[in-house]
Amino acid sequence: MKLKEIKCKLQEVKGFENPNINLEQYITPPDIAASIIYTAHVRYDDIQNKNILDMCCGTGMLTYGISFFNPFHITCADVCMNALRGCRDNILNLNIENVSMLRMDFTRLPFSCKKFDVVFMNPPFGTKQAHADTRALESALYLSDTVYSLHKSSTRSFILKRFPSAEVIACIKYDLPSTYSFHKKKNVAIEVDLIRIKV
Repeated sequence: MKLKEIKCKLQEVKGFENPNINLEQYITPPDIAASIIYTAHVRYDDIQNKNILDMCCGTGMLTYGISFFNPFHITCADVCMNALRGCRDNILNLNIENVSMLRMDFTRLPFSCKKFDVVFMNPPFGTKQAHADTRALESALYLSDTVYSLHKSSTRSFILKRFPSAEVIACIKYDLPSTYSFHKKKNVAIEVDLIRIKV
């Protein structure tokens, strides 16, 4: 499947009905999700036949894209039940197979070992809860040796110092859409890094 086709199909994913600002809930834009997934599959062969965790899954944007490339299994995990309900609805409506769902707080992991081949996530950037992004990375690395994650470019030096195995594999312009009532602009563009960690 070509990148353009992935972007087109990801437009079908429905977003949050009632996003929670304290959890920094924004739907991952389809073009960014498509780029993450395409890169992971084509450049690194990190999807096909892999047991994958979509951590902080939201309504399942990454899960849907990952499903195009024949993973062994996808686990969708989020702390928010409303997000998981939205994810479940997308899974059912889009006929995504080999998927399970888990309510999980990444600060209180239910697993005691590296359970997954790869973790994908678009975690909170830490604007509401300080260092939520680095805590999410620490948890992801507890669960897998391979992690893909989005982080604000302004935190790059901190992330690379804190996680020596981290590599910036793409720099992306992330258009945050107007999602909450206090947003005055239609969207705001921020610079983000796609981080891959392989330990």
